[in-house]
Amino acid sequence: MIALISVVSVQAMEIYVSPEGGTEADGSEARPFGLISEAVEASRQLRGKGYEEPITIYLREGRHPVSETLVLGMKDGNPSQARQVTLGGYGAGVVAEPAYLTFAAFPGEKPVVSGGRPVEGWRLMRKAPAELPDKARGKVWVADMPEDMERFYTLYDAKGRLKRARDEGFAYTKQGDKRTLHFPKGALKDWDNIEDVEIQARPGRAWTINMLPLATVDEANGVATTGASATYGMGPLPGYLHKDDESVVWVENVLEALDEPGEWVVNSKTRKIYLWPSDPAPDGSPRGILAPVTTELIRVEGEIDYEGPTDKPVRGIAFEGLTFSHADRWAWKSDEGRVGWGLQHDWDMFDRPTALLRFRGAEECIVTGCRFVNSGGSGLRMDLHAQRNRVADSEFAHLGEAGILLAGYGPGTKDANRHNDVVNNYIHHFSEITWHSPGIWAWQSGHNKIVHNELHHSGYSAVLITCRINPYRVGSLDGEGARTVRSNEIEPGSSGERTYANWQNREKYYHARHNLLEYNRISDTVQLLSDGNGIYVSGAGTGNIVRYNYLHDSLSHTLPAPIRCDDDQHDTLIFGNVIYNNYGRAAGIASKGVNDIINNFIVAPAAVPTWGYLSFEWVPVTGSKVRNNIIVSHPDGGRPQFARPRDMKNPSPNSPTLEETINDANLYFNPADPRWVEDYLEMMRANGDEEASLFGDPLFVDPESGDFSFKEGSPALELGIEPLDANKMGRIKL
Repeated sequence: MIALISVVSVQAMEIYVSPEGGTEADGSEARPFGLISEAVEASRQLRGKGYEEPITIYLREGRHPVSETLVLGMKDGNPSQARQVTLGGYGAGVVAEPAYLTFAAFPGEKPVVSGGRPVEGWRLMRKAPAELPDKARGKVWVADMPEDMERFYTLYDAKGRLKRARDEGFAYTKQGDKRTLHFPKGALKDWDNIEDVEIQARPGRAWTINMLPLATVDEANGVATTGASATYGMGPLPGYLHKDDESVVWVENVLEALDEPGEWVVNSKTRKIYLWPSDPAPDGSPRGILAPVTTELIRVEGEIDYEGPTDKPVRGIAFEGLTFSHADRWAWKSDEGRVGWGLQHDWDMFDRPTALLRFRGAEECIVTGCRFVNSGGSGLRMDLHAQRNRVADSEFAHLGEAGILLAGYGPGTKDANRHNDVVNNYIHHFSEITWHSPGIWAWQSGHNKIVHNELHHSGYSAVLITCRINPYRVGSLDGEGARTVRSNEIEPGSSGERTYANWQNREKYYHARHNLLEYNRISDTVQLLSDGNGIYVSGAGTGNIVRYNYLHDSLSHTLPAPIRCDDDQHDTLIFGNVIYNNYGRAAGIASKGVNDIINNFIVAPAAVPTWGYLSFEWVPVTGSKVRNNIIVSHPDGGRPQFARPRDMKNPSPNSPTLEETINDANLYFNPADPRWVEDYLEMMRANGDEEASLFGDPLFVDPESGDFSFKEGSPALELGIEPLDANKMGRIKL
């Protein structure tokens, strides 16, 4: 029985937890509990005895192990009825009540909530297996898997996540399907423990990568099958994305690939772990090695009525100053529970335990000053019902997958994921295992305030606002996201084609609407995959605002556009963004729909875009407003604006045209060619557009330092263009 702290006449009860907590613990500062779960049980006993004031559980310095997911439910949150609050257009508003239950770092200390279990008993491998590379012989240590642990997919030391052994990769020899791939001789083997071997594969598309378990390998015929389906058929990528002989498939977790310090392999059949330590003890042995026991550490979970209209959320739980680390990646083991449940292009999974901290049916919960670092999956996710929650002033770094995911219910009438804050967070070096994972993603989540965040070093895109499922064209339930559609809530009809009018008919089912994405700083995107963007809005609802963001120094040659409104996207405002020193292979800003592009600055492009600094793509863009933008071109020129049909050789009657846009009062400048824009302006003015637009140097004050205000005499002042200051974009230093 856990002893209870005596209830005294104070405003808030305090319970203490320390890694040094002993058997005589009572939760006081002098005699802290040893486990977080013990403190939670003590708080529940207090509530059972009628204690209704806020409770704070203080975690002391050190690593706090979590042996299984700690679930906080209705009995842990505020039982009082939620106040009726009139919310503004965006964000959580002001939460007046103090948190009912808070998990906080003891002042001045840095506790770590960890899903790792120590791996001990290391011994130097004297007789190396034949498959171990020569360079690794005499350097690899071996230990037994911890008892009661099955397969795990990540491993950690004191410095962070270790790299699982990985080969140099290979290219497909011909087209396969979602479960079959064709490989060159010697690339794959029929390993004894094939169930432990995974391949990381780019399945024939630019925008996705899959980690798949091997099922069978036919070495003689060069054919292998996987235990779970890839997103697409596994075959060669288009030539414009990579060279024919470049690797698109890599093998992981085989001894043949263990050839660098810090790499490891696990064999669940022999229950052995092999490691070449990169941070050894003085005797050369591994030290501080942790194997993860769960994919999520803490879940705050209300009562979800999935089929019904109303959930009962947990309210008023807060996390302050904690570090979350050492969780595993939620691996694809089979098609059960995976196929048909993927969010757009399988970039993440619907309602799955993929993050260190997860809110599933939660309101008025707060995460502030926390760190989510060194883990195999994502940092934080809010699933299904999530309202008026706030994530602020926190760091998300060195994650295998996403930073922050807000994922509501699939297309239908149930709209329960909205009015949350994602404010002033530092999100970097994410998507380190699953390369397509974003930094921030609002999927079927609206009215959120996503402001003053800094994101850099992503494998693919930085920020997504999407749904991208047409509920009238689901087809097979095995299609992307098809099983998330709430078919019983979709009115009969046919809104299948991607036109503005049809989108307006089905927009009520798209809940990623009216998000405010502003004052964010984004750089170094699309580091590992192709066809990604800094900010990407696609197949979402109306009224999203992309405003006052600074996108800079993304120099990947496979970056199509720093800002893109992609398929089936309309009614988005792109205003006041600074796009500086980006490669932008296809465009600076791309719009595939009726969206407004106003007062944006495209400056110092690192390349001439293929389609235009502003690119209108594939579908009619009638009524799109394009005003007060500044484009300072590459010295080699390029198209100022371009209307790109889907098929350049055979454009359809429904292809976009620049004449459809409301286009005026833009400023163009080429530092090397004073005639650069003459032909373009002549063409547009013949149609009554761009009549006030000018060619001229905008005379920025100091663009290299982020000051995009104007010197006296700038033609931008004549056009009424608003000056911008990139130094106000990004995190606010506390």
